[in-house]
Amino acid sequence: MKNIHLKEDQIFHCVVDEDSSPKEIRRHIEKCPVCQKKKASLASELEHLGKMAGDFVPTPTKKPVLSLKEPGVKRFRLPAFATGLATGLLVAFLVGVPLYLTMQKQAKTDLTFSNEVHLNIVEDLLVEPALSEHYLDITSPSYSFFDDEFLDFVAPVEEQIDSSEGVLHLTFRA
Repeated sequence: MKNIHLKEDQIFHCVVDEDSSPKEIRRHIEKCPVCQKKKASLASELEHLGKMAGDFVPTPTKKPVLSLKEPGVKRFRLPAFATGLATGLLVAFLVGVPLYLTMQKQAKTDLTFSNEVHLNIVEDLLVEPALSEHYLDITSPSYSFFDDEFLDFVAPVEEQIDSSEGVLHLTFRA
């Protein structure tokens, strides 16, 4: 490699990060005066470029400080909590209202069914005699001639309205 010199990108790589460049290139630059001059020239150009860039940067009024958050302290995030809470309430409302309406319909249906059962029980009690047929056979027979018409004949009730007093008088005719 005595007569062969390094390319500009190899020298540039060695200037920027000499530790990561291959050992052969570092040895060549140490031994070759032409490549050493190219490396020094390139380094000085980069340094001059950095100074020029620094001249164009305005001077800061305050010293820049990076704020480091303490690892154990967590902040409460109100927008995220409010969004989650609102979403949860919306879901609960959308699920709860149909369930509530269904339960109300079911309660009305149960109440109607209960009323019908109660009505059927009352009707059954009114239709069926209080005593069973066996007991009805040993009880005295009912006399059909003691009806309302017969009672009106035996003890008639007359209704008279006294116009002066507006009182209803019942008199019995015997």
